[in-house]
Amino acid sequence: MSAFELLHPTIQEAVWKQAWKELRPLQVDAIHQIVETQNDLILSAATASGKTEAAFLPILSQIAQSPGSGIRALYVSPLKALINDQFGRLDVLCEYAQIPVHRWHGDVSSDLKRKLRQQPQGVLLITPESLESHCINYGTHLRRMYENLEYVVIDELHAFLDDVRGVHLRSLLSRIVQAADCSPRRLGLSATLGDFLPAQQFLNPLDPTSVKVLQEPGGNREIRAGLKSFIRPARLKGVDDQDELSAERAIARDVAARFRKGTNLVFFNSRGLTEELADLLNELYQDEKWPLNPFLIHHGSLSKEIREETEADLKSGRPVTALCTRTLEMGIDIGAVQCVGQVGAPWEVSSLVQRIGRSGRRPGEAQMLRMYVIDDALTETSTLTDRLYPELLRGIALVELMLARWVETPRNDRKHYSTFIHQMLSVLRQTGGIRADQAYIVLCAKGAFSSISKQEFATILRSLASQEVIQQMESGEIILAPDGERVVESRDFYAAFAAAEEYSVEHESNKIGVLPYDHIPPPGEHLLLAGRRWCVEHVEHPKKCVCVHPAHGKRVPLFLGKTGSIAQVVMQKMQEILLENNVPPYLHPDAVSMLVAARHHYEHSCKPDHPIVETLGGICVLPWAGSAVHQTLVALAKADQFPAALSRDGLMITYPNKSLSEVKTHWHKIASGSLPLDSILPFVGDPTHERFDDWVPEELLLKAYATECLDLAGAQAFARAELQVV
Repeated sequence: MSAFELLHPTIQEAVWKQAWKELRPLQVDAIHQIVETQNDLILSAATASGKTEAAFLPILSQIAQSPGSGIRALYVSPLKALINDQFGRLDVLCEYAQIPVHRWHGDVSSDLKRKLRQQPQGVLLITPESLESHCINYGTHLRRMYENLEYVVIDELHAFLDDVRGVHLRSLLSRIVQAADCSPRRLGLSATLGDFLPAQQFLNPLDPTSVKVLQEPGGNREIRAGLKSFIRPARLKGVDDQDELSAERAIARDVAARFRKGTNLVFFNSRGLTEELADLLNELYQDEKWPLNPFLIHHGSLSKEIREETEADLKSGRPVTALCTRTLEMGIDIGAVQCVGQVGAPWEVSSLVQRIGRSGRRPGEAQMLRMYVIDDALTETSTLTDRLYPELLRGIALVELMLARWVETPRNDRKHYSTFIHQMLSVLRQTGGIRADQAYIVLCAKGAFSSISKQEFATILRSLASQEVIQQMESGEIILAPDGERVVESRDFYAAFAAAEEYSVEHESNKIGVLPYDHIPPPGEHLLLAGRRWCVEHVEHPKKCVCVHPAHGKRVPLFLGKTGSIAQVVMQKMQEILLENNVPPYLHPDAVSMLVAARHHYEHSCKPDHPIVETLGGICVLPWAGSAVHQTLVALAKADQFPAALSRDGLMITYPNKSLSEVKTHWHKIASGSLPLDSILPFVGDPTHERFDDWVPEELLLKAYATECLDLAGAQAFARAELQVV
């Protein structure tokens, strides 16, 4: 039978009514797999390739074939906006089959939620945080709601891999399966996957190879890229009247020239730079008297109303370019995007692939990327890596790896102690009390935390009891202590990740966005938000509100971008680029000149197989081994009481006032293993970076942090390799 013939007549009718000329190859393959097999599936294809329909056409057909009560299919998304978008698409398909479609998140009315609880049916679209609310608030209803659950569809699967929200979701799904005694098939949808094994392990940890991968045939679309480089001028001592934004101004002018027509997205790595460019483009709009300012702004600190207005304008058909952060990386339907801009080289290839995938959606169209990188001007105090123009190098490396169809492989060996504590408290709230051995079965033996041993489990419970978060009854059951109750009852408990304390920024009672507490300027000072300048009138701490009025004048950066982690493959590609002679064709002439200068400096400073530079101030080393190895080498030096520092770009390790023979002696210790993991634990810095890390016993937290963020084996391998050369 053809794929179309395998669909239920009502779903066939829905397809005909939408005037589809044919099913796409991915949809054909998915229909056969879902109808004819029992495999879990990964559907991998570019954005707007019909992945949602590929999953739900056969799922809805199966539901229509055997109607029944209860939630039959669960769609999980990382974003509320994506749920709203998919809700409309599924509602059209379900209308003909009379299959109810529901959505559940913070903006859905309590009346609609109550109706679903009372009569659960059809398809439910939900976020992990709302799924958490099901477990802790309606635990007694879980079996009735989900006992007939047949399918779980996880959209934007890549966003959940190696992530707090990912292990949170896995835990919630395993708890629902255990409580409802169901066994649903799992489908993951993603546009950004390189190595499929981590995704297969996410969907089916016990038998990952049984997860079938379906890729879009011929899905490698043509990519056209261009890269321009800019220099941030050095700040001169004693000179106050300096324009530190000259590089940003030049980028704004180029963006204005190239992105004023059509529908486009320009991505940034920080909200601060997004706001700066929005402000500069607004200046151009006023100075040059454009008839309309097509540049809008979209990031997570803006109000929902402003973000939704931008999304609506992107779909309007008029020329609109959104200046955005990761908020528009996901597959929210914003119509056809002509070109994607990227200001500042991102830290991961996967992020670049996801962003450029927003363009080139129409048949025959290429994916278009214009990248802008900014490096600092060289001065007499510039370091070796400053002279290699590190952001330009990283930008070229990311584009080259993207063109080679390589992306990072997510890690899946993290302990996630903080998220485990979150889920332990959730289970206690759901059940009212549970024995420790039963909790271990639910969360670890059959749950998402199988890497946590019984000994570690007991150690964490004792820590929670000592801090009066939980307590044990005489019957042996563990319950929440008063402090634990307060945590679970807080409004933000549904999220397993840590959220910064934020204040609402308002003008005449209209919410503009939010501001992290530690970024609030004092009254009278200025800030940038929603692409406009504001002056702080006063701060109402009890209400967590910052009152502002429109202002002109000086700029104050709103958010600082964070330094990211660079994979070993990316760093090795950066070194390869320095050693090569060919010039990528997508480089602007200024970028070519800077690349030639960087190669010249590297050639005269380092030997290809000997990345060590002896200076009057000590030894400089460029391992090109990835951020984890570099950070480990610095921690090992501290453990050996050997001075070492990592450059701000993360590429170079400096051993000040040391000779090469002294460095070699230190490396011998690393290579021989005489500096084990335990020796560097006191030197890893503050390991608390997740929500409940303060409640994790220190010895467990340090070891977990070292395992996740450092690479001892890689550092030892580097030391052994260098000792053979020097």
